[in-house]
Amino acid sequence: MGRDYRNIMRLIFLFFRACGAYIARAWKTVKQSEFLFDKYVLGMIAVAAVINTVVWYYLSYAFHQPQDAFVTLHFTAALGADLIGEASEIYNAPFYIALVSGLNIAVARLMYSYDILLAYFLVTAVPVLNIFVLVNSVLLVSVNA
Repeated sequence: MGRDYRNIMRLIFLFFRACGAYIARAWKTVKQSEFLFDKYVLGMIAVAAVINTVVWYYLSYAFHQPQDAFVTLHFTAALGADLIGEASEIYNAPFYIALVSGLNIAVARLMYSYDILLAYFLVTAVPVLNIFVLVNSVLLVSVNA
């Protein structure tokens, strides 16, 4: 019984040691990367982060509905309100665009060593997406006012 316990503990220790070595190697690669020290890349990431923060602040400040109230989540000029949901769902767009932005930055990091221009296009798309979400948020608040 005691021998099995020691073997299990040994395996757990080896697993965490291997994970730590992998994380340390990955961090060393990230630190040596030119991607994070490129001024254009840092500028685009900073602009996108500021815009996403503005969207979150604007929604929390300008949207005064109870969380269980129904609100219009999508509105078209031709059909009118075609998607209605709970007020808390209005925060889904900024959340998902933050996830997509992170994924876009990760893909740009992978592409940077192969094609810098493509990485710049991917990084440039991040603040553009956040601007679209900002405009969408302003329109959603105005529709629900």
